[in-house]
Amino acid sequence: MNARDNTREQAGLSIGFTADRLYALRAALAAHGMRLGLEGPRLGHLLVVATELVTNVIRHSDGHGHIRLWRSDARVYCEVTDNGPGIADPEVAGREQVPLTGDGGRGLWIVRQLTDECTITSRDPGTCVTVVFAL
Repeated sequence: MNARDNTREQAGLSIGFTADRLYALRAALAAHGMRLGLEGPRLGHLLVVATELVTNVIRHSDGHGHIRLWRSDARVYCEVTDNGPGIADPEVAGREQVPLTGDGGRGLWIVRQLTDECTITSRDPGTCVTVVFAL
């Protein structure tokens, strides 16, 4: 059964975004994350992860994206989608730490480090990244 089909799902947030709405987006994510059960460092991890994913949308697509946040049982999900060119090899993206002397490429690695699960799906066009925070 898909997490979205689970009868124990609790809605959180579903909103489109652009670069000029990042402050409001972070505030909304913090409020909804707390309401869904994230607190302390886990809430901070959500905010860092969401910022990394949203920044990738702004840098690598047309700057428009969509973010969803919801809870199913004891897990909080965050999904970010865009209409950009996609990621060439989503299974490998962010699996290896980029050297500090490298130019970029750390965002997905950070995302993978701070979440319990990370699924990256490239579409034509776009990318969908879904992360999970176990409570």
